[in-house]
Amino acid sequence: MTGFLLRRFRQVVPQLLILFTISFAIIHLTPGSTGAVNPEAGVTQNLVLLQEQLGLDRPLHVKYADWLWHAVQLDFGNSFDDGRPVIDKILERLPATLLLTGTALLLSILISVVLAVVSSVYRNSWFDYAATVFSFFGLSIPAFWAAILAIIVFGVQLDLLPVQGMNSIDQDGAADTLRHLILPAGVLALEGTAALTRYLRSSMIEVLQEDYVRTARAKGLSERRVVLSHAFRNALVSSVTILGLRLPILVGGAVLIETVFAWPGIGRLGFEAVSTRDYPVVMGLLVFTGIITIVGNLLADITYSLVDPRVKLSG
Repeated sequence: MTGFLLRRFRQVVPQLLILFTISFAIIHLTPGSTGAVNPEAGVTQNLVLLQEQLGLDRPLHVKYADWLWHAVQLDFGNSFDDGRPVIDKILERLPATLLLTGTALLLSILISVVLAVVSSVYRNSWFDYAATVFSFFGLSIPAFWAAILAIIVFGVQLDLLPVQGMNSIDQDGAADTLRHLILPAGVLALEGTAALTRYLRSSMIEVLQEDYVRTARAKGLSERRVVLSHAFRNALVSSVTILGLRLPILVGGAVLIETVFAWPGIGRLGFEAVSTRDYPVVMGLLVFTGIITIVGNLLADITYSLVDPRVKLSG
């Protein structure tokens, strides 16, 4: 395990360098400027002087070297919008995003495990057909449409749940935050639940037909023990990669969900930064999301060995 971790950490260094370079290149190849969408800064002030103050007039390679040196120290500069350090703005919004994505991931795992296990055990039953319809529905429906539909049904027509923000103006506390969390977390978990259900169900059906499962049944073990102790653990191996890759997908999906539900996380921060061409914030968020992707892949590889010791951790 130690050797594997050392090899993977050595691979992380070039991955991060590529990530930093691509993030920098994408932003600086984007047409437009901050002054183009900020009339107050671009008209009433001297735009040339503003660019000099922000360091935007320097050669590209000089800007890249300076940005890279600070980025490896998690210093992404100051926001063009309010002058605050980018890392402070990200860390300020991060807890809200972690709460949203963590809840969505937990819901996806719990619901998909139940649906997949029951569907595979009772294959071709009405429950299996219903779970299949739900899975295809979750994979097909656009997230923004599901979010709008949830707002209309549960927030407007039934008036059961709040649809904006993280807390009510006149209320505070965990109970109020939970009520605000239900809709965005549920919508964010929809696609992940559908995908995990399909993958895990297919794996369970394949494993349940293996010889060692039939042998376990022949030994007189209860069906519950056969399914959970023998079949489920081995079926989970093929789904570990999907679970690891859910982290960046959830963060990416949070941009849309947080915007629709006005959830004060880094996804909404990214939308606001793109809208105002706040490049330091956008680059900081790109790097942050890329790091989450790398960490997710690393966690998936490590979990592989924990779920199935037969998997060899090799570079």
